[in-house]
Amino acid sequence: MFEFPSSRNDWRLDIVSILAVLGESHIKIHAQAITASRLCLLPRLLPNPQALLQQARPKRLPLPPYAVQTTEIGWTRGQEKVPVVYRTLAPLNVVAIASSLLSIAVLIWSALLHDGVAFIGVLLISLASSALGYASYWRRNLPNRVARRMTPIEEIVLQTRWEAFVIVLCKDDIARSLYWQPEDCRYASSSRAARLLGGVVGGLMVLAGVVLFANCSSWAMQAAIGTSYATLNVVYWLVTVMPEAWSWDLRCYDVRSRQDTVQHPNFIAAVSSAIRLTWSTRWVHDHQVLPKSAVWSRWLEMAEEQLDKDYWDAEKSFDDCIEGQSAE
Repeated sequence: MFEFPSSRNDWRLDIVSILAVLGESHIKIHAQAITASRLCLLPRLLPNPQALLQQARPKRLPLPPYAVQTTEIGWTRGQEKVPVVYRTLAPLNVVAIASSLLSIAVLIWSALLHDGVAFIGVLLISLASSALGYASYWRRNLPNRVARRMTPIEEIVLQTRWEAFVIVLCKDDIARSLYWQPEDCRYASSSRAARLLGGVVGGLMVLAGVVLFANCSSWAMQAAIGTSYATLNVVYWLVTVMPEAWSWDLRCYDVRSRQDTVQHPNFIAAVSSAIRLTWSTRWVHDHQVLPKSAVWSRWLEMAEEQLDKDYWDAEKSFDDCIEGQSAE
């Protein structure tokens, strides 16, 4: 016969201390967005709070390989001076407030149960999330453009890591704010202070809190803490599938697609399409889009010569360049 615990107190919930440090991948994904809001300073239960020290990297553009897309970006009428900010009611901010209230509820529950170990553990973990949040708290810093003269339309070609191309049509001031103008993050604390506050103070508080979680004197508190962390992990996972437009206020930009995304069979066809859409090969030279070789140089010269033609077989021309190189 199978044996099961006969009473509630026979169940062991030592795994609660492990739940406190699970969910690192979810927090790493949201680390940059979490620390962009002042709500990152709220003391609260947070799965694996030390993951806030790892800054998320920008993701690649969501385009399939060898695709070409043309997009036009302009200022939304009446919204030109609205800054790009993190929304007050962004999903992560709502989760931050909810988890802070949850932490308060767990603290009150532990006090009612006279579980001092659980009370101190929850308090330390909550304060650790504030310390780690402050160590990584940042604000976007973009210099304002002083000149207000009329600016020409720019054609900007972006190349993804999968050899797809995005052609952006926008005015010079928009191009500066999105692409050319240097932007940086203003952190609330210096690098040395962040390492001291986040790495040492926050890390030690997390370690102490996890040890205390494993020694909660009451079964009810272990169950409450375990349920809280399991719920928070699920919630942070759900936020990963929400649109980023719910988080960032981008209403100052009016983004329109000039044409449907065109999927090409290979790199040569994609480059050729982008060249014909921009009527220029300069960007190919400037950004070294093509490998440096005699074959590619000759092919690019042919592409420039054929700009005024209605049709040009780029792949056949490349094959001709290879045959011509082999014959020499």
